[in-house]
Amino acid sequence: MAGSDVRLVVSVQARGFEAAPWEGHLVTGVLVTPDEVLVPAGAAVLTGAAAGIDLLVLPLAPDPGGLDTDRRLERLAGVRVRFVPTGGGGEAGGVSAANASRYRPRRRRVTREALDRSVAEHDHDVWAALEALGVVEEGLRDAVTDELLRAVPAVEDAQRRIRFQHHLDDVPDPCSSLCCLVGGCFGEEKG
Repeated sequence: MAGSDVRLVVSVQARGFEAAPWEGHLVTGVLVTPDEVLVPAGAAVLTGAAAGIDLLVLPLAPDPGGLDTDRRLERLAGVRVRFVPTGGGGEAGGVSAANASRYRPRRRRVTREALDRSVAEHDHDVWAALEALGVVEEGLRDAVTDELLRAVPAVEDAQRRIRFQHHLDDVPDPCSSLCCLVGGCFGEEKG
């Protein structure tokens, strides 16, 4: 699992927009556990995703506005959506993924009392409340842009390319026997 030093944001997507993720973007979320995404605002749009929900986990580059192309983008299937009232007539949502992300979320744990107080102090703006508590990093709510999502298909395509290596290549391979491919052979050292 990748460390928590990775800046992440999630584009909660209507299923079926892999080639045009900017068209499938429903709302921005935050990975709070490896298999749960929090949607602090705008969760009501999720009820219209009858065909299903994809969670597009996007590692962000250190400079604002870009993808960290050295890290894997992930598409996780959403399997359950929960809604909770936030006061002031709003709702936050939680989307459970079918499988866990490789990333460990960056987040700070808070008490229920501190969260409720912060939400009330920020006029039920859950993003602002979470930012004030240090649960999410400032600026994540605006990180999913059309430009960012337009870069996703090319990055995903590049990340799907397979690299081939033959034992005859000029580059020395520390593991060039069949034993290495089957996880090692008993009575023989790997490499």
